[in-house]
Amino acid sequence: MSHSKFTKRGKSLYLDNWNPSAKKYVNECKICGHKGYNPVIDFEDFADDPLKRGIRDELRQVLRPLPLDEYGRCEMCARAQDGKV
Repeated sequence: MSHSKFTKRGKSLYLDNWNPSAKKYVNECKICGHKGYNPVIDFEDFADDPLKRGIRDELRQVLRPLPLDEYGRCEMCARAQDGKV
């Protein structure tokens, strides 16, 4: 039986069990809790290592890019807090 039947949407067996060190590339908004991957993995020089290439490919499958500002907020929360809605 496939392991995908036991993992919830947005979760990854690779990230949770096989390579937990990849979690350092997962961003989470401090305000709303939205999760996404750090856009730094999209740069060309990130995928020089085969391990990092696997991390990049898995994160792209499970999550979307989520850039954070210096306060750890996503773009939508930053606009709402700054009054630019």
